[in-house]
Amino acid sequence: MAEKIALAQTTSSGKWRENLEKAREYAREAAACQSRLLIFPEYFMTYYPLKDEDFRQQGQNLDGKFVREMGKIARDTGLWMIFGVNEKGTERNYNTMAVLNEKGNLAGYYRKTHLFDAYRWKESEDTMPGDEIFEPVETPAGKIGLGTCYDLRFPELARMEALKGAQILFYPSAWVKGENKFMQWETLLRARAIENELYVFGCCHYSKEHYMGKSLGFDPSGNLILNGGEREELLTGKIHLEEIEKIRRANPVFLNRRTDLYRI
Repeated sequence: MAEKIALAQTTSSGKWRENLEKAREYAREAAACQSRLLIFPEYFMTYYPLKDEDFRQQGQNLDGKFVREMGKIARDTGLWMIFGVNEKGTERNYNTMAVLNEKGNLAGYYRKTHLFDAYRWKESEDTMPGDEIFEPVETPAGKIGLGTCYDLRFPELARMEALKGAQILFYPSAWVKGENKFMQWETLLRARAIENELYVFGCCHYSKEHYMGKSLGFDPSGNLILNGGEREELLTGKIHLEEIEKIRRANPVFLNRRTDLYRI
């Protein structure tokens, strides 16, 4: 049986209330499409970087107003939702993905572990790294794992979540535009799907100034099943969990691993 998921390829504002209104619009559309789960990008609550305001000052706790209001949207639409939160920290904030169930309750969260200190960016100036890998969560679409943007370049994270039973990996991202960046985005997402024989979706923030959009989804064989443009849009894809079992029977990479030679 197929389950439908939706990716909201959005442009966020620096003002969380404006992003909340956008979330309501996308959630209504996703529910009308019979989706079970809706994913928003990294930096959904608060656009990053901010020009005229202090990003750190905009932070909220996971039981703060933004997450509570997103919980109401989840309840109203019956959707599971995943979205980026500017989580208030001590000296700096966390780049956090919150997972809400259809009742609006927090079912899990993930604080980005690999910070984007590369290509002239310095995410660590405003952000503290998380210190735990996401524990996969059962949803109506399957058991999900999470990574955030730059985490995609570290295959260990994906493999560890796959070994914990993840059937779908989501990478909410704000992938910065640049030479060869889309090629790398596409290649890495497809590789994570093929090597772990599961579904992989990259939901990328879009903005004219920084982020490319171009969200993608791949099935357990690496076939492209979702393809976004350079604009704001809602994208949908279908999950067939039996495909994972079929692929793993034909090519049992998890059984053939040499765990006597490496720990993971």
